[in-house]
Amino acid sequence: MGKEADSQIEKRSRNAGRKRLNFNPKPKPKKAQNNTTELVSDMLSYRDLFDYFKRERIVIIRALENMSNEEFTKNRGLSFDSIKGVFAHTVMVEDNWLHWRMAKLGLGTQLELEDLKNLQDIKEYMTEVDEKTSKFFKKLTEQDLEREFKVIRPDGTETVERVENALYHIPIEVVHHYGEIFAEFWKMGINAPYYSYLNFSKDRVKGI
Repeated sequence: MGKEADSQIEKRSRNAGRKRLNFNPKPKPKKAQNNTTELVSDMLSYRDLFDYFKRERIVIIRALENMSNEEFTKNRGLSFDSIKGVFAHTVMVEDNWLHWRMAKLGLGTQLELEDLKNLQDIKEYMTEVDEKTSKFFKKLTEQDLEREFKVIRPDGTETVERVENALYHIPIEVVHHYGEIFAEFWKMGINAPYYSYLNFSKDRVKGI
């Protein structure tokens, strides 16, 4: 199952850059300073960000495959203790927001970070989440983007979020956590598996 999961992850992430699913709202007319109406479109969509972080994830996984499980699971005092904890959390971020909170099923998955013992466990979980996310985007409509949903935080406080805002939040939070992982690579004197959005954009144009 390990090799199959790896193949599915890489194929899905590469295809994302070639066949993007465009579910962003159509550009909305906005008033310019001279009171005329002009058409303003977003330069960067949430789909771009999802495609990017999943492509960058491939680069990170390749680097992590060269790391011992001892180093991978070592408590380094990070936001989720270890590199393993932080990396697993990035998958849970996507799962919890898209497939639990937006679906009004609860705060998030019942899976705990401790249930994921190694990189292979995380990759298999990642494959499951990727499949659910693919189905989510296929069903997503412009009307869905405006929908609001309640989120009960671990401290008991409640907030109301819009689906579209959350779709931007997810990849941005994930990329923030990637930065934590990069910093640990640098501390170990290893080149970080950094893949810039600039390189992603060029590779996507080339069909790579």
